[in-house]
Amino acid sequence: MAGYFKKRRVAGPSKNEEKVLRGQSEERQARMAGTLSSRFPTVKRLRVDLKFLDARQQPLDEKHLDLKPGDAAIFTVPCPGRCGRGSFDFSKKAAETVEARLPASDSSAKCQEPLYAGSAEVCGWEARCRMEIEYLPLP
Repeated sequence: MAGYFKKRRVAGPSKNEEKVLRGQSEERQARMAGTLSSRFPTVKRLRVDLKFLDARQQPLDEKHLDLKPGDAAIFTVPCPGRCGRGSFDFSKKAAETVEARLPASDSSAKCQEPLYAGSAEVCGWEARCRMEIEYLPLP
């Protein structure tokens, strides 16, 4: 008669090592994105207000970011929805707004990731973004 054998985890990095690797990839992404002043030299300050709505348009989460010239210029935000892997990218909208020297801009995006592999149903979470930009004076 066979006894109870605990199913062991497949050889590979431990949970703590995976956590460290995720942190390192976020740091690497910040270094590759550069600072706000290197990407947009005319910007003095950038305020970003994000509001996350579920598929039924109920507000569930809000984030407020205040970026100064030395901060990392990352405009990609992970989706907090059920899909677990979606993301929202507002970098193109930020570049267009700065290029036009607009003081504020509003945009939104919906997560189009499937809820699970092979599913036709998408996550459907929406991110609404409001950017307020202060510029350096023109020379």
